[in-house]
Amino acid sequence: MNRTKINLFFCLLLFAFSTSAKEFFVSTTGSDQSRGTKEQPFQTIFKASETAMPGDTITILGGEYTLPRQFRPVRSGLHGKWILYRGAPGQTVVFDGRLIKKVVQRGDSVQFSRQTAGLFQIEKVNYLRFENIGVRNSDAAGFIVRGPECKKIELIDCKSHQTHNSGIGLWYCDSVLVKNCEITAANDNDPKYYLPGQQRRGEAPHEALSICGATHFEVCHNHLHQCYKEGIDCKEVSAHGVIHHNRVHDVPRQAYYADAWFGLLEDVEFHSNIAYNCMWGFAISVEGKGSELRNVRFHHNLIYNITGAGVLFGMWGNNLLRSDIHIYNNTFYRCGSPQVFSGGVGSFDILSKNFRDVYIYRNICDKGWDYEMGFTFTPEEVEKALKEQNFIAAENLFEGPKNRPSRKGQFDVMVYEYLPPDNQIGAPLYRNELKFDFVPEQIPEVKSTGRKWKYEPSPWFGAFEPVK
Repeated sequence: MNRTKINLFFCLLLFAFSTSAKEFFVSTTGSDQSRGTKEQPFQTIFKASETAMPGDTITILGGEYTLPRQFRPVRSGLHGKWILYRGAPGQTVVFDGRLIKKVVQRGDSVQFSRQTAGLFQIEKVNYLRFENIGVRNSDAAGFIVRGPECKKIELIDCKSHQTHNSGIGLWYCDSVLVKNCEITAANDNDPKYYLPGQQRRGEAPHEALSICGATHFEVCHNHLHQCYKEGIDCKEVSAHGVIHHNRVHDVPRQAYYADAWFGLLEDVEFHSNIAYNCMWGFAISVEGKGSELRNVRFHHNLIYNITGAGVLFGMWGNNLLRSDIHIYNNTFYRCGSPQVFSGGVGSFDILSKNFRDVYIYRNICDKGWDYEMGFTFTPEEVEKALKEQNFIAAENLFEGPKNRPSRKGQFDVMVYEYLPPDNQIGAPLYRNELKFDFVPEQIPEVKSTGRKWKYEPSPWFGAFEPVK
């Protein structure tokens, strides 16, 4: 066979593969005895999942689908031949889980609400994409992506509403993308999630979007609001991930959280996120026994109208070491409020003393309540302690000292205001702070200390480039 014929053969083979992908349809008025075409759609996503092969698309037509049991995708896609599950473009697709009260686990029927499981249980599959799919009314979670035999999963433009557990949970999986999703009413601890006579737990499990031991993940452009606990929590031994361009508001605890358990949490970046109307903006904690957190970056984020602190170094759990922390080019505005249970609060609440190699620079700290930066070290010991532990806060723009009397709060500790040297005093004139537009119109120039930062900052204070 000459070269021309060989090339023609491979072109025909490639064409055959490219045209072999099929599209199957699901409709509330369909039948699982049908062919799955647009004219003769299936009735359930279960039948479509059993039928679809790598490269195929499952299009779910608009409507509400009541799930009789968890949905578990049957088959993986392949590299270059993902399986796509999607709500029909321009249509609203919702899967309701109100009927699911029990699941079978290891041969036993157990209460669904006691499990870290989802209405969509994505487990032991790879190369799957889910688009424009909504879930609601789960006694457990909305979407769960569970590893370790699970990678290359994408959730795009999906929604989760009214769950006892997380809206979305990533558990020990690899290479997962969560993008443009919306989570509301997650972590509801209503008595309806408990059997008659069953003791109600003090709170619902986990967080609105929980990243638990996941690696090489990306969580971006999501909207979380009106939930009952934390927003986005990156925890346990998660590593090598980025959390960016998310918006979290109206949650009663942390908007963003990095929290080590069961070992080392490392190499996680939070950038270009927004938080408002929350208890804390960003919290860093090492709760689990024998755990450690290191190399976490938090930059170009906007944190405003926060009840407690903009950034909190938490003392929860075992309160172990966090190190190699870089917090730069963020805007903190109106963080803190009077009579908070945790004591004095402001832009930076360095409650824990268990840290090393912390670098805070080029931030705007404006209108913090009790302080712009506070520590549990006493005024007599703070300078020496920060030097010994290599805590460097320089080239920040602080509105100024508050000189408010301090008071004891959480963990029966006192937080004292302290503004380290090599920072500037002042505040920007924003473009329109009444409309929460925090782009500066007038702001002091950065007076560089000449320090070479490990992560290069923008040449201005805060998250946004000033108007020129």
